[in-house]
Amino acid sequence: MKTIIFKITILLIIPLLLWQCAPLSRKVEERRDRREKKIQEGYAGIKEMVHSGLYEFTATRAYPAGYSSVDISGTNNYLTVRYYDVQAFMPFFGVRHMADPQRQSGISINDRMEDLMIEESDGRHRVLVNFTAMGESDKYRITLDIGPDRNARLTVASSKTSTISYHGRVSSVEPEEEEDK
Repeated sequence: MKTIIFKITILLIIPLLLWQCAPLSRKVEERRDRREKKIQEGYAGIKEMVHSGLYEFTATRAYPAGYSSVDISGTNNYLTVRYYDVQAFMPFFGVRHMADPQRQSGISINDRMEDLMIEESDGRHRVLVNFTAMGESDKYRITLDIGPDRNARLTVASSKTSTISYHGRVSSVEPEEEEDK
């Protein structure tokens, strides 16, 4: 008798549970669709911004090679791209392979970019920007990896210093008035 009641109870509870789980499945699917749409829109915006040539990277954290990360959110650091012109000042933490008494303590660039290469990764929804630019007394290889949420990693390599990476955000820059004319 107990087994019959148990079987009837199970037969009534299982459909009820399945009926209750169906809305949860739809909510999960809707959330997944919204998230995918947000990622696609962010990725399209990043591609448009990078191809416009008007963007700025601001770092919040530095990752020197072989050392602990450093919080630099309170410092004035930037890498600004206006078409092919690059201006940058980033603090440097690491090893200098060649001493230069005239050199500032950070990475300073005010030049035109060379060897520009933009790679779009549709599968990963990321844009990779590679270029070289001349600093005060050194040539830098710059790599900027940007995600759909505008979080980015900037890597600066040079023959005179150790490689350093920065984590931060990318934002759009308005064209200057003289460039509009």
